[in-house]
Amino acid sequence: MYSEAKSAFAGKLVSERFYDGFFVSEYGRLEALRAARYNSAFSVVILTLDGGARLDESAGLDALKSAATACVDSIRNCDVAGLTGDRQITVILPETDWFGSLAAARKISRAVSASLAREKGRLSLILSNATFPKDGRGYGEVVAAALKRASDRKESLWEKEGFRNRLFWEILGDLTARGQKGTGCASFDAGAGRELNEFFLDQINDFVAKEVLRSPQRRGIAYFAFRNIDPGLPLLKSLNASGALSAKVFLVGEGGARALEVKNATAILLDDPRFKEIFFTFYLSEDAGYALVCKENWGETFSCFHTSDEFLVEGLITKFQNEYSLQEQLG
Repeated sequence: MYSEAKSAFAGKLVSERFYDGFFVSEYGRLEALRAARYNSAFSVVILTLDGGARLDESAGLDALKSAATACVDSIRNCDVAGLTGDRQITVILPETDWFGSLAAARKISRAVSASLAREKGRLSLILSNATFPKDGRGYGEVVAAALKRASDRKESLWEKEGFRNRLFWEILGDLTARGQKGTGCASFDAGAGRELNEFFLDQINDFVAKEVLRSPQRRGIAYFAFRNIDPGLPLLKSLNASGALSAKVFLVGEGGARALEVKNATAILLDDPRFKEIFFTFYLSEDAGYALVCKENWGETFSCFHTSDEFLVEGLITKFQNEYSLQEQLG
């Protein structure tokens, strides 16, 4: 199937910056040698068109052509994209670190998803990324890491529950109501009369904050959502006592009566009553992802969900930024 598509499709688009698998592999190998010599980074984003019509059918080829065109239109002139497998497109991003590859994957995803929505092939899109030297010592290892992440993403709650097609607050409500369990995630109750009291949630936030502060040079992004952003919060004291951070930290909620001065963090004041009953913590770095979502019930009790599923964390951050028209960034 791949050989048919390659001859019928990829060759026609070489002049339009969409190449065959051999060219992409050779370019990737040379890019790995260059990055190693100059101690720089490069990244790979892999798109897999999943399900739908068979690739050798007209509808499947039309969808693939549309996806390839949208992909090429959304990347830089220095980036290289091509068909590298059955319904698989690989993009090589020179001079791009891990967070840069996430941003590129977002842009590619929007463009390709819009193009697929117009096609009859009904193909869904799975994107994954990997970066040299973080994920491998050569091009082959980086690609293998990206393919492994694609497999892991399919097993994520983000994909299994179809959260990409849901609204942000719908997802949070679902996570706190259904008692989700599985690899890397769990539900629990806290508060008055529970084994875990309400201060346990502050302890979790303190742990996340310490993870951010422990390596101030590490890039990352963290959102801490409160009912009110009060200057007396222990988290604010920790941030104010720290040196400069590479991670971006945001405090979300309503402002208190007192003036708010926070070092190493940006306050996002949102007048939304939903923050009075549901609060959350999101943290994403190159090495880890974590999310805590808690809904307050009657009697000062909380229904909570937490996860180390980095794909779910990334998706929640993206949804939150988009639905509140915040600056789109991941680190």
